[in-house]
Amino acid sequence: MLFSIDEDTGSRIVGWVMPDNPATTPKVVIHLGPQDHVVIDAFVVRPLLREQGLHNTGVCGFVVDENNCPGVTAAGQLEIKDAENQILIYRRRNDAQFIDQKFLRVETQLFRSHSLDAALIARFHMTYKSLELLPEETTRSIFAISFTNSLFASGRIFWRVWEPMVRDRNFKAGILLRDPFEELSERLLILKWASLSGANSTAAVFGQAVQLCAKTFCNVNLGDVTALHDLLSRPSDELRAVLYNPFVYQLAAPNAFDPPRTPETAAALDSLAEMDAVGLRDDAGAFLRLVAAVLDLPGQLPGISPCTSQTVIGLAEILREMGPARALIEKDLEVYSEVARVLAPHPANQLG
Repeated sequence: MLFSIDEDTGSRIVGWVMPDNPATTPKVVIHLGPQDHVVIDAFVVRPLLREQGLHNTGVCGFVVDENNCPGVTAAGQLEIKDAENQILIYRRRNDAQFIDQKFLRVETQLFRSHSLDAALIARFHMTYKSLELLPEETTRSIFAISFTNSLFASGRIFWRVWEPMVRDRNFKAGILLRDPFEELSERLLILKWASLSGANSTAAVFGQAVQLCAKTFCNVNLGDVTALHDLLSRPSDELRAVLYNPFVYQLAAPNAFDPPRTPETAAALDSLAEMDAVGLRDDAGAFLRLVAAVLDLPGQLPGISPCTSQTVIGLAEILREMGPARALIEKDLEVYSEVARVLAPHPANQLG
């Protein structure tokens, strides 16, 4: 899905949405309030979309006004979303507290840091989370938004794929790294949970890779150290895609299919050096203070302290003593150790 907004004059909003299926006519939902919304079919031909072969008819444009959406002129909390997938297309800006900055938070955890996003999104006009779950075209539309300079996005995306566009669109970027053994522990627990009956629909939030290899864990007892040792010694290709040095691949791989250039640790550290803010999960508050400084935020961000369950910590301690586990995340451990060394005087800082 691609989208853009041309103008909002108050009484008239003009934009377009190109659906994933080029044969369908898109619909948008205009939310005027919690219980007040209007659905509009696209009815304006956008010739370029048809001429470039992106849509069969080019009927992807829409105009929102008092004729098809009574109350639009006075609506202060107006939002427009794509009717099919509920992706935010436009939000009317009426809050002077929004900052004119663009910020990308590169997520590294499989179980995403909701508290970090919650601490930041209130300062931005347009906000998007979980970019890894969106089609590439939609992510491209988000980064290319031109009707506002106040934009926040976060997701477990491959940095090298998006870094050129992120920089071209004047985003600042930040990343918070977690102890690799704790992340490995949590990923194993998520895979075990995703293998349980009834978890399929909810597990979709973790992406297709988790769903593909979750079945491997149906008969795995994570409390059986011998069985866990054997599983990690001979992981399937699907399992390696989820567990093998995820930090390094996310930071340094050229795409989702090819490995990072060698030496991998140096390639990942080069990517981190390009970030505007780097921090460690053990001091997320320091990371947020750095982000606030980088963005020149007025006032302070709310303090947070991400919690790690005792189940995750307990399994992580077992994994620390397990050779196959260490081999799976050897490069991640090297990166984490180097970042921790560099940031030792200040747990969140800029690298480079």
